[in-house]
Amino acid sequence: MKRSYGIFALGVVLIFTLADAQIKAPGRELPAQPPAPAQFEALALSQAPSRHSFQAAAVPILQPAPQAPAAQTPQAKPAVAPSQPLVFRNQIVFDQQFMNLEAFRLLVPKDWIFNGGITWNFAKNPPEPYTMYTVTSPDGGSVIQQFPRVNFFSSTNQMSLAAQAQAGITIMQPLGAIDFLQRVFIAQARKGVTDLKVLETQPLPALAQYNLRVTNMLTTLFGQISPFTFAYENRVDSGHVKVEYTQNGRRIVEDFTANIGYFITSIPVMGMPLQEVNWWANVSSFRAPAEDMPSKVRMFQISVYSRFDNPVFNVSYTRLAALVTREQLRQQQAIFARFQQIHKTLEETNDIIWQTYQNRSDSYDRMFDNYSQAYRGVDTYVDPVNKWNIELPTGYDNAWTNGSDYLFSDSPSYNPNIGSTGNWTQMTRKR
Repeated sequence: MKRSYGIFALGVVLIFTLADAQIKAPGRELPAQPPAPAQFEALALSQAPSRHSFQAAAVPILQPAPQAPAAQTPQAKPAVAPSQPLVFRNQIVFDQQFMNLEAFRLLVPKDWIFNGGITWNFAKNPPEPYTMYTVTSPDGGSVIQQFPRVNFFSSTNQMSLAAQAQAGITIMQPLGAIDFLQRVFIAQARKGVTDLKVLETQPLPALAQYNLRVTNMLTTLFGQISPFTFAYENRVDSGHVKVEYTQNGRRIVEDFTANIGYFITSIPVMGMPLQEVNWWANVSSFRAPAEDMPSKVRMFQISVYSRFDNPVFNVSYTRLAALVTREQLRQQQAIFARFQQIHKTLEETNDIIWQTYQNRSDSYDRMFDNYSQAYRGVDTYVDPVNKWNIELPTGYDNAWTNGSDYLFSDSPSYNPNIGSTGNWTQMTRKR
């Protein structure tokens, strides 16, 4: 019981901290990390009861749309006039229910609406935080969305399967990120749409490696507080699938990104290895009417690149979960009181943790490459007012802030202070 309790608690930690993997079914030889997409298999759900409605076996594989043949001769790009400056605001999301810490921040278009944030489930032990939000354009047609996390379990032990199903965890064989999106998630997240076609699928190995580093770092921290008594392995997979569909008579393009983590344990029981896989999927997307996507992609890209998850929040929660696991307190109030004292000493978070969290923007480069070759690469700008770094796609040589809003222009001569009463400070590129 102690072992399974520890696995559950650590799983909660890793589930939340993955920002955003690919593996074969338990009982078979596991591929090396990271495995190739072709190694993954879509397997049917168990018939065990579950709170979730995912049904992998019932969802057909989405078929890619036919691709136009590539041009035989390169075409010269026409000159493009500088676009209008883009204005963003800094959206800071605090955990107001429990830890009273900043959880993450991101830039959102100035006039777009942000809804959502951090929600805790205190019925869990340790309590579970969830992140979900939408950022919606004024006309409601364009949306950036962070979906609620979904948790899964797989095991070669029928008793473990029954126990996890009873606890409300979906029983499903592990899938890779692209397979999960195509076979399970998209069709069920977009029920009611018609003529859904896959335009592009692409693994994101750099993002997976980033998430794996964060996961291993937090697992080590967890183990220092609550030592493991069993063998384990972390794996991560990331990928994106771009689709097009019809909704309310309009063609929509939506780009889904899945970050999937796997916590794999193996313990010999009566001379036979018992393998269990706790795995979870964090999915986000951005969508717009098909005709608007070319003009909106830079807004989406800036917002995606700019998100910064506060490592102090994640380290704090890891310590909390490890303390709960180690002491197995029945009354959470006691551990909450102890945690408040630990929270005051978070300065112990070392530079390695901060550095690991500092920059993941290059992990997203491949996802945006195929929208336009002009949007490749990333630059870091220093906000001199708020004293934080902002990652932006290359091409914005002019970046300004007034302390609360941010303005980006691809025109090197643009100055928002000319002809206005605003007080804008130019941000410098970090060398």
